[in-house]
Amino acid sequence: MLKNYWFYIIISLILIITLWLIKSDTRSSIIDKNEFNIENVSLITKVFLADRNGQTITLEKKAEKWFVNDTFLVRKDAIATLLSTCSKIRIKKPVPRAALDNVVQFIATTGVYVEFFETNKMVKAYWIGSNTPDHLGTYMLLKDSKAPFVMHIPSFNGFLSPRYGIQGNTLNISDWRSNTVFNMPSKDIKKIKYTDCLNQENSYLLKSSPLQLINSNNTSVAFNDKKVLTLLNSFKDVNCEVFKKDKEKINYITQLEELIVNSDTLRTYRISDLEQKTKQENFTVDRKYATLNNGDLMLIQDYVFNKVLINITELTK
Repeated sequence: MLKNYWFYIIISLILIITLWLIKSDTRSSIIDKNEFNIENVSLITKVFLADRNGQTITLEKKAEKWFVNDTFLVRKDAIATLLSTCSKIRIKKPVPRAALDNVVQFIATTGVYVEFFETNKMVKAYWIGSNTPDHLGTYMLLKDSKAPFVMHIPSFNGFLSPRYGIQGNTLNISDWRSNTVFNMPSKDIKKIKYTDCLNQENSYLLKSSPLQLINSNNTSVAFNDKKVLTLLNSFKDVNCEVFKKDKEKINYITQLEELIVNSDTLRTYRISDLEQKTKQENFTVDRKYATLNNGDLMLIQDYVFNKVLINITELTK
């Protein structure tokens, strides 16, 4: 009888150990499979993101260019970062049992959902949750799964949500759209018309074929060839700092300049000292507000735009 008792005890222990090993192997196999990452991101043609506030972002590749919400070009660095992330992302560890309920609840209420497509076929989908307390990982949950994981990129110290364009728990199209204002080779520029709203005598019209500089009195004047050519070559990769949401708040009486390049019209406006302090802008960089073709309000930096916002005296020296 005693012999049978010890036999059942030993069998039970073996069964428990076997089940534990199976469970461990299953968890390890999930981690080894790393079902979150995408091996060949060059095949990705569309990415869809949605937050719990109803904001959606669709990034789609058309003729080798990426567009956001079928409206704006996507920032090259932003899409490169996203694709790099979904390729390099790895499971760091399972979510600890003590934190599991809270993590799942947070993902369910505030998580951002992302889908990746190859042509019209969805190849990957998961939820992106909050960051780990040490900010070295991000909680994520595969679609149709109940087991969230702590995700990371090996050798990268930091959390991953900003790499998906997530700020807090929300998405914003401004984080994706290209900041490019002008990107023209000199050969494509037909005319440049600059107007100094504070001093009309600084204004001019520059025609490129043939080269002709016309002052504010509508008189053709001599110009410095080198400086005119430098101006014509200065419209490549001219970017704004950021797009602003509060266009209706701008005081349009403070317009400084108008710059027309072919059919595009840039208008600049002064930022008041009080507004600078209120918005806590970086005082080490001089800025202006601007609009392009009466579109969204932009913040531009003087040292970037000074090369194209030059008056006639700079061309006649």
